Amino acid sequence: MKRQRILLLGGSGYLGAQIDSCLRASQEHEVVATCFSGMIQPGWTRVNVKDAETFAALVSAASPDVLIWALRGNDGADAQELIEIGMRVLLAHIPKQAKLIYLSTDGVFGNKPGPFTEEEEWELLDERNPLAGYCLAKIMGEQMVREQHDHHLILRFGPIYGKNVQGIWDKRTKALVSELQEGRGVVRTQNLYKSFVHVEDLGSAVAELVTSSHKGTLHLGPEEKASYYTFCRSMAKDFGYDPELVHGEILSAEKARELGIPLDTSLDTSKGRAWVKTEFRGLSGQEK
Repeated sequence: MKRQRILLLGGSGYLGAQIDSCLRASQEHEVVATCFSGMIQPGWTRVNVKDAETFAALVSAASPDVLIWALRGNDGADAQELIEIGMRVLLAHIPKQAKLIYLSTDGVFGNKPGPFTEEEEWELLDERNPLAGYCLAKIMGEQMVREQHDHHLILRFGPIYGKNVQGIWDKRTKALVSELQEGRGVVRTQNLYKSFVHVEDLGSAVAELVTSSHKGTLHLGPEEKASYYTFCRSMAKDFGYDPELVHGEILSAEKARELGIPLDTSLDTSKGRAWVKTEFRGLSGQEK
């Protein structure tokens, strides 16, 4: 197999670092990963994607066989600016034959109840939801990629959890543990479900898809959903805390609308295609 040149945008991020590690572990690729701030690692290069001239020069010089967009943004406005500037530059300079892998989110379905197929039409998330700006940016990116680069793969997935290769935990788990360490109970929603995906599984899946023949859109995640309540109880137990410290609450449809939260009470996952077929994983990384 031909050794491929891979340009990973956002290699210093929580998920990006995991993807970078998986790609380099195989030793089958020539990998260049980017970072915006922080300490430079071997094989990384610093770049500001919103600096159009510098970014254009990087993409042209790299002339990648595969380009992975793992950029997230600091907030909704920053995420949109990354798309408006960075994606425009990228699509103008990426080789036509190169494979573009764009990491998106299940948030592109807005307030729809789900479950979702890959062909499901996107919907804007309610503007009252704090993730509305970020999800809008992902929708913008998906549209640009589909319209301007034929050889693409758009990957959608739910909340990511677990410790990545750099020893960094997801914000949701860190917040939970912080509360439990203080001996405080926490309340999590029992009737709001998500397809939580482990960072190791997701990193491995993206790395594997680099050499796959898949094109278009894929949904990545476990075969079954879990509520925030169930997820946090499992994590509390794995950290050695009493899961009874995690209390459940039922979110009313009225309150969900008020907060701009898509309330999905369906446990039917038959419509969605789960490419990563793993069970719920705890701290040890073992399937459960």
